[in-house]
Amino acid sequence: MLEWTRGQSIGEIDTPALILDIAAAERNIRAMADRLIHGSVRLRPHVKTHKCPILAHKQMAAGAIGVTAAKLGEAEVMIRAGIPEVLVSTPIVGRTKIERLVALSRHGMVLTVVDDASAARAISDAAARAGQKIPTLVDVDVGQRRTGVLPGEPALALARQVASMPGLVFVGLQGYEGHLQHVQSRDERELRFRASMQRLTDTAALLRGAGLSVDIVSTGGTGTSTFALDATGVTEIQPGSYVVMDDHYGTVQGVGFEQALFVLTSVVSRTRTTDVIVDAGLKALSSDSGAPRVRGVEGARYSFAGDEHGRLELGDAGSDLRVGDKVLLVPSHCDTTIHLHDHFYVVEADKLIEVWPIEARGRVR
Repeated sequence: MLEWTRGQSIGEIDTPALILDIAAAERNIRAMADRLIHGSVRLRPHVKTHKCPILAHKQMAAGAIGVTAAKLGEAEVMIRAGIPEVLVSTPIVGRTKIERLVALSRHGMVLTVVDDASAARAISDAAARAGQKIPTLVDVDVGQRRTGVLPGEPALALARQVASMPGLVFVGLQGYEGHLQHVQSRDERELRFRASMQRLTDTAALLRGAGLSVDIVSTGGTGTSTFALDATGVTEIQPGSYVVMDDHYGTVQGVGFEQALFVLTSVVSRTRTTDVIVDAGLKALSSDSGAPRVRGVEGARYSFAGDEHGRLELGDAGSDLRVGDKVLLVPSHCDTTIHLHDHFYVVEADKLIEVWPIEARGRVR
């Protein structure tokens, strides 16, 4: 049973706990919205990071045109929570998922992406049987080598097929340069981003020249969002991590958002002078981007010590940490750490004000 008391201090929260500094998160939401306020590029933020409808509604209130979801399950959570428009940014394949897509499209605007004609045809057939037309973007590989048809003529060929299918409406292109988000040098990141976007916008121009209407050109993450704002031909961006941030993004030059996400942990053992053991291990912190950073304990370094435990190596200076003391950790990767938790413990001025369910957590299908 979840037990908490509004107004209790952060040090009284049971651990391990995922902490959201709501004031910092709201400043990040406002800062991103302010970057777009005078331009033509629109914001469709990615909810795969926070997975929380309350935060999605805050992004909508700040001017987002809709949200982006990585998986159909996330889109289902968002539509049911009243978010009016969701782009599912990964291809939907297979009868079960297609039936879910068509069913969900009755209740809100759901856009999908395709990079394969047979997959597109399966969606079209199901939508046509239901009397629907699904807005569809052709996914273009702009260098990440994950999903996406090749730019240029292959994208044009697929777009022509999509435009001819009775259950689909071709609305544009998506090209995500995810491989560039954590390039540390701002100059190198921008240079490589411009090259990726040239592939995408040249493809959009090719499609328009062939008589196709390309209303949407969707791209951009937290690390490249600034560059996308003046990229000719881009119509919208899909950043996600900017709301909460993480330690990996903290190494990237020029991103410009605050850390709002932490894992609170307790010291559970100190039998040596050089280190302490805490109650947050691999089940509370993701490791795909390395170890978290210790906040507020000078010289301390975290290392994983199993599923349930972590080790804080205290260095030569030592520390007066004792069993029962609380320590804040900065996750190395926000998306995958949030995925491990059921709730945000929402704090303001070091006081607990709310506990929010992470409703799209675990929606990997």
